[in-house]
Amino acid sequence: MNSKYNRWTLLDGKEIIIGAGVYTQCKCDCGTLRKVRIKNLKSNQSKSCGCIGGEKTTERNTTHGKSSTKSWRIWQAMKNRCYNKNTAQYSNYGGRGIAICKEWRESFESFFRDVGDCPEGKSIDRIDNDGNYEPNNVKWSSSKEQCQNKSNNRKIKGVCISEISRSLGGGHALVAKRLARGWEEGRAITEKTNANI
Repeated sequence: MNSKYNRWTLLDGKEIIIGAGVYTQCKCDCGTLRKVRIKNLKSNQSKSCGCIGGEKTTERNTTHGKSSTKSWRIWQAMKNRCYNKNTAQYSNYGGRGIAICKEWRESFESFFRDVGDCPEGKSIDRIDNDGNYEPNNVKWSSSKEQCQNKSNNRKIKGVCISEISRSLGGGHALVAKRLARGWEEGRAITEKTNANI
C-alpha cells in the first residue's frame, strides 16, 4: 500500500478493523489525524479530511477585486449581448450565433488573464466580426476601429457615418438624421454643424 493518498499520509500502515470496515491511521496535509477506510483511500473517495471542499468554497466566494472596473463591466455586457434575449443588442450577437468561449463565459478571472485591463478609450472588439469572443479573436479597439468592424454600421466611402458625424462637431447620429431629412450625401458629410442643424 502507498504511504500517500491525495492529502492523506499513512502513519503506520496498520490495519484497524472497525465493524465491517478496514481502516488505517492517517494524517491529512492540514494536520488532522483520522482513521480512514482503506477502500476509500484506494478508490480516491476520501482525498482529505474535508479541507479541500472548504478551500474550494473559499476560493469560489473570494472576490477578484475587479468588479468595479471597466474590464468587469465589459465582460458582463459581452455576456448579456450573447446570452440575454432581453438585451437590445442580442439580435446582433447571440441572436446570430455569436458566443463566448466556455472558459471566459464561466470565469471573469480567465477573461481578465487573457485580455488584461481595458486601455483608456478602448473596448473589446472581435477581429472576425462573425467569430466568437475567444482568446485568438479579440482585441482592444477604439470606437473608430469598432465602427469599421461592425457589419450593421452604415458607411460612406468606407467610413462609418457616426465617425463622420463626430468629425463635423455633431452627435453620432448627425449624418444619419441629415440623410433622413433628404440632405444630399456630399453636403451631409461635409458641412460642419451649427445650432440650426
